[in-house]
Amino acid sequence: MRIVVGGLLQESNTFSEASSTLQDFRKYYFRLGEQLLQPQTAENELTGFIRAAAEEERERAGEIRLLPTMFAQSVSSGRVPRRTLDELKQLLTGQLAGLPSCDGILFALHGAWAAEDHDDADVEIIEDLRRWAGPDVPIVITLDSHANVTDRMVRLVDGIVGYRTFPHVDCEETGYRAAKQLFRIMRGETKPHLKLKKVPMIVPAESHQTYRGPMYELWEEARAGEREDPSRLTSLFLVQPWLDIEEMGCSVIVQGDDPDRTEAEADRLAGLMWSKRSEFEVDLYSVPDIIRKLEADPDRSLPYIISDSADSPGAGSPGDSNFVLRRLLELGADRRWNCLLSMLDPDAAAAAVLAGEGSAVKLRLGHSVSRSVGEPLDIEAVVAAIGTGKFRFGGGTANRMEADMGRCAVVRIGTISLLLMENATFTGDPAMYRSVGLEPAEADLVLVKSANQFRAEYEKLSDRIFILDTPGASTAKIKSLTFERIPRPMVPFDENFAWPAREGENTDATAK
Repeated sequence: MRIVVGGLLQESNTFSEASSTLQDFRKYYFRLGEQLLQPQTAENELTGFIRAAAEEERERAGEIRLLPTMFAQSVSSGRVPRRTLDELKQLLTGQLAGLPSCDGILFALHGAWAAEDHDDADVEIIEDLRRWAGPDVPIVITLDSHANVTDRMVRLVDGIVGYRTFPHVDCEETGYRAAKQLFRIMRGETKPHLKLKKVPMIVPAESHQTYRGPMYELWEEARAGEREDPSRLTSLFLVQPWLDIEEMGCSVIVQGDDPDRTEAEADRLAGLMWSKRSEFEVDLYSVPDIIRKLEADPDRSLPYIISDSADSPGAGSPGDSNFVLRRLLELGADRRWNCLLSMLDPDAAAAAVLAGEGSAVKLRLGHSVSRSVGEPLDIEAVVAAIGTGKFRFGGGTANRMEADMGRCAVVRIGTISLLLMENATFTGDPAMYRSVGLEPAEADLVLVKSANQFRAEYEKLSDRIFILDTPGASTAKIKSLTFERIPRPMVPFDENFAWPAREGENTDATAK
């Protein structure tokens, strides 16, 4: 069996002023051709594809030849420029052109990728794969659980396998499960019907955890449904909330051999998801609220982990907000509390590195990208450390993936240690601070810029975790954003409307 493998992953926030170039993909994760099959430390969908193929070959005593194309990922941003998307597509089609015909395709996508001129960039990639492979070659894709699944996407593929965890700690396992599904299709053991049910709601990502709360309960129901029907495979998608696009909404995908039972299960789970819409509300705290809590806490043995999720690079925001720093300085936190903060600011990071450790510097910080939500802040500080810019994630994203902050330095403003970086990266892992000599476990206050992913590692350090009420493109206050293109009615913008929708609004795509 000849299996084409690859992946292109990017998440778009249509409210963000950040942008991604081809270089941003090269900085974060970029493999081309035979590089895909070389050993790596990162545990992502690709390693799951490879593990499943090796296992299949051993168990079935048949040769499986993996045909590598490309696997690239960048940190989330706003709508991707058309030039960037076209450059990536050209690289992919160039790799495909050099391959022999295949028996199946495994491809990793995010599912919430929008171009500046097209709401569904992911489907452009799938269309290229289908055009090259023809109508009869099975294609199975993986998606982030925050994907916005579209009708066109479902009709072009033979299988969709989504993450089952948030924080996302099952990237490799998702790739493994997708490969197993493709092998079953190729052996003729299943010819699944894919049922897509859209649910008209958008809920804050801060409450999407899959190990407790409403999403945990939904996954318990989904797994129970899979046990009742061995051919059934379910994926649940609480869409990332910062997409102002036409085919927006949460989704349930069920695939199974019996079309009627598959459709009934999709309807059941979609109804349960809808019934829990009010359970996803999240409490937000101001910076003064946090300082008051800290001052009143008799036990300061554990750090306070505060999330400026509205400026989360993992949600497409630039990561350049100075809002929290500004408020902490106004409250005098720089004279009392050991605080760890981070900020994207290439010019300030370069100036601090150039000045060198121990130097006093005057810097203008913040909002180098997100100019519409804040202004730069002038500070005086001392350069405390200069880092290499590299660290490896634990559970902060795909396990053991390497991050590259570029030029980076820690500047100290009184008791506040501020990590300045040249490149945006996911900030939800203590390894980021540790890479420059800062220990989150020993701090009073630790800032992360992450809606939920940070919990994978930071909940090991502390149970004092709070989401901040701050301005930014990835705010939890969804109603504060100006949505113009989404279908209506839609929760939380419309109330008291009847759902499920009218009969016939399901999507039914049978395997090619």
